[in-house]
Formats: sequence, C-alpha cells, structure tokens
Amino acid sequence: MSPARRESDPVVDKLDAILGVLQNLLIVEGVKLGMTRDDLRPIVGVDTNRMSAVMRQVKKAKNRGD
Repeated sequence: MSPARRESDPVVDKLDAILGVLQNLLIVEGVKLGMTRDDLRPIVGVDTNRMSAVMRQVKKAKNRGD
C-alpha cells in the first residue's frame, strides 16, 4: 500500500514558484555580468542542469541581439 499523500499548501506552492523565478533572474543577471557557472552555483543553489538550461537561453538571446 502506498502512504497517504498530503495535500500541498497553496501558499507554499506559490512561494516555491516565486523562488524559482527569482533564482532564474539571478542566473540571468549573473550571466549578463559575465559570471561563470562555478561563480553562480554557490550563490543560487540550484542544480547544474537547471543552471545550464537558463544560461543557454541567455546566450541564445545575446547572439540574436535581444
């Protein structure tokens, strides 16, 4: 039998979403300033895959001239 699943608190879900957006913005601003992944990793505290995905999008936008 699987353990009973607790319902998530909508406030906690909203705060988690806000935290994710703020972490992405911090990565974006760090890339714009020329910070490396190793510089950002201890500050932001997200996994490497997520950081790489955000950094890739920023670099694509830079190359397009956005």
